[in-house]
Amino acid sequence: MPAQGGNNALALKNDILSKIETAIDPEKDKDGKAFSDVAEKTGQLLKESGVTITQIRKLFTEVKRLSPEDDNYKYKLKLLKAKLAYTAGRFKKMKHFQEIIDKALPVAEKSPEALNRFKDFFEAAVAYHKYFGGDQ
Repeated sequence: MPAQGGNNALALKNDILSKIETAIDPEKDKDGKAFSDVAEKTGQLLKESGVTITQIRKLFTEVKRLSPEDDNYKYKLKLLKAKLAYTAGRFKKMKHFQEIIDKALPVAEKSPEALNRFKDFFEAAVAYHKYFGGDQ
């Protein structure tokens, strides 16, 4: 499988990037339609790019620990960005995902509701990755 997927992966990534900010912002996407669409496409992109659950597990654990009640959650989001950059440097398959998350993080910082939406997005993307046959 190619390191970053083929033309379909690139088209998926570009579509996701055009919608990710809306999908993470609960004020702009009240009914969750963009959220659902983008999470599904991100899971498909992860699968098509050849990303394994092992490669995203540590990041997923970090995301699950984020809490809007933690005064340092914005700092921890910035640290997550650095950890994702490191992971994408080690595993080129993660580059598309890194671009998506990098674009989502500033929105996640805006409010506790946006942070929770980001956490839900990450979890949904991992679930869709499995649904599309990731790690089979």
